Amino acid sequence: MSAVPKKLLTPDSSTPFVTAHKRINLRAQKPQIAERISSEYQLSSIAGRILASRGFKPGKDLGDYLEPTLKSGLPHPSALTNLDSASELIIDFIAQGKAIAICCDFDVDGLSGGSQVVHFLRACGAEVGVFVPDRFEEGYGLNSDMVRSIASQGFGLLITIDFGTTNQAELEVARSLGLKTIVIDHHHVGDHRPSSDVFINPQQASCGFAGGVLSAAGLAWYLIAGLRPAFLKRNPGRDLPEARTYLDLACLGTICDMVPLRGPNRVIAKRGLELLGVTDRPGLLALKKMVGCKETVSCHEVSFGVGPRLNAAGRMVHGEIVIDLLTTDDRARADKVANTLNRLNAERQETELKVKDRAVEQLRKRYESVGLPAGLVAWDERFHTGVVGIVAQRLVEMFYRPSIVMGLDKAGIFKGSVRGIKGFSVVDALGAVKGELIKFGGHEGAGGFSVKAARVEPFIEAFISECEKRLKTLEISPVAEADAEVSLSDLSIKLVDELRRLAPFGMGNPSPQLLVRKLRVVDVRTLKSAHLKAILSDGKAKISGLMWRQPTHPALVVGAEVDVVFRPDVSTFNGKTEVQANLQAASSSK
Repeated sequence: MSAVPKKLLTPDSSTPFVTAHKRINLRAQKPQIAERISSEYQLSSIAGRILASRGFKPGKDLGDYLEPTLKSGLPHPSALTNLDSASELIIDFIAQGKAIAICCDFDVDGLSGGSQVVHFLRACGAEVGVFVPDRFEEGYGLNSDMVRSIASQGFGLLITIDFGTTNQAELEVARSLGLKTIVIDHHHVGDHRPSSDVFINPQQASCGFAGGVLSAAGLAWYLIAGLRPAFLKRNPGRDLPEARTYLDLACLGTICDMVPLRGPNRVIAKRGLELLGVTDRPGLLALKKMVGCKETVSCHEVSFGVGPRLNAAGRMVHGEIVIDLLTTDDRARADKVANTLNRLNAERQETELKVKDRAVEQLRKRYESVGLPAGLVAWDERFHTGVVGIVAQRLVEMFYRPSIVMGLDKAGIFKGSVRGIKGFSVVDALGAVKGELIKFGGHEGAGGFSVKAARVEPFIEAFISECEKRLKTLEISPVAEADAEVSLSDLSIKLVDELRRLAPFGMGNPSPQLLVRKLRVVDVRTLKSAHLKAILSDGKAKISGLMWRQPTHPALVVGAEVDVVFRPDVSTFNGKTEVQANLQAASSSK
């Protein structure tokens, strides 16, 4: 591997090679609106200030946010462009007894979306086959070999879930083989509509359904919501599962694919989590047991417990077993598959750590003496392509630069994943350098691509150059946005419980972050060589603060006076329950 030419470095090479630390920013405070919110919705002053700082004011939007319901919080399925056409085409194929192929992506979003459709179509009496691309042999998206295999097995209708928008060539192959096609996707729509018989994508021109930000799992749920009444109209008296019973699956992709948890996504996530708590699906019960979920399931448990195990199949072997897990009625089978996923996830974690360490060392050697460039690229033919996306995200967290990690597949093609920073559109950046790529896809925050080995360095040069242009207008240091300033005396377990009413938390609806100024650092220690724990005091009260995946911080030293931003949480240890600070940022008090 040759070194990256120095001309790729940003003009200002004074940026040190250090982990990016977040600076603190307090959102604009709106005391009058905050007071009205607290009064009208019976909330504490702190909760009112948080909501006001996030742009809420008394009214329907805030009412739907605090109490999201399926009736008032979701647009009607009929408003989703081409959903009626998709329903009619599917019903025709079921009536004719023709087999239907479901092709879905190998991540949580595609697999949870595919599982919903597979389960419901089988309940309708359809003959259904499942096809999930092999990450290592076939890569992302629909491929021509899969299409030919589907046609040769006698399927008449091909439905893609979580890809298809950019698979123009493969859809043309399907058409030439006599296959009807329905594309259900949420990724960026370029200049050309795919040549499918039916195209469902809220980002297509003239659609804009649900703000264009539904996950593929959310769109799959909407397909069922529209298909069910249409099917019953032509087949009266049939006993079919109601659409709402699939929200436990729909919430998985909604949460794990990091779509904004506002509006319809919030409704799907919140109501889905409630259903997940009482689900009777053997696969979900086995996963919940594996993760240690209680009766109430949190967004955090889905994001960091259930989701990684579902993703592990596609990252390490093949994603198809997840469809089996999420659709089976056999508890013994579900337990067996869940155990397999747990083992694969442990292997994934070990592999991820090795690749991350190698990637960081590679960047350190390249940039330690000259400073960070506008975009970071780490690549090695030994990098496991199943974890490159996670490692790219780790690099963003460490250095706050758009980051790429690439590994070599069995065909000698480099497969890469990209993660961006706030305001940086990954799919637009890849589109700007697409001349160097075999193919690419993605959305605002994340994307993937393939590039020939001979074009790796020209691609890197073009990508970093594109990053230089785009970062000129962006903030290149991460920011911890505090919703409200408080004192330690304001904190209580009752407050933490109240703020949970604002859950589920995730992209577009982060956990409330509070700012406390002028705290003295009483003690600092490292936990498991990976995390930092600090004891902070205002002279009257103390609070424990934890900073995950960061063993040190320059502001957090014993005796220092600091301002901190944190997410309040509750910790129980040795029978004592108290408020704990999940530290997001710290800086010296001024």
